[in-house]
Amino acid sequence: MVLTRCVLLATGIVFALAVGNGQAAEHGGAAAVDPNAPVFLKMEALNVTVFDRGAAHGRISIELRIDVINKARTADVQKQMPRLYDGFLAAVTEYSGTRAAADRAPDLDYLMGRFQAYADTTVGAGVVKVLVHHSMRTL
Repeated sequence: MVLTRCVLLATGIVFALAVGNGQAAEHGGAAAVDPNAPVFLKMEALNVTVFDRGAAHGRISIELRIDVINKARTADVQKQMPRLYDGFLAAVTEYSGTRAAADRAPDLDYLMGRFQAYADTTVGAGVVKVLVHHSMRTL
């Protein structure tokens, strides 16, 4: 019974999407995009091993999203995403070698300050806002 409901729900969703795509094609292509809609860019997770006195002592995983505030610069920000990822990864890697990272949850205030400063330097101040989507520390 549950499987039947899931199949019916999935079929309904596929049908609704197909009808929506058909209506968009009738009106000259893709549906109009709201220019005021927020733009969020997803980044791959930053996964770093934490070291304490030379021995591996867990992992830090942080998933970030980039909120593009200046929408006119979206294409520029997308081109800079690999550079932003590398800079953010360097910041987490540096942090993971500190004593503060060895025995507690990541200091997100500190890391977010580093991430935002790097983003402002890379793409320009006021262009993006770095947001934490998910953070985890495993032992």
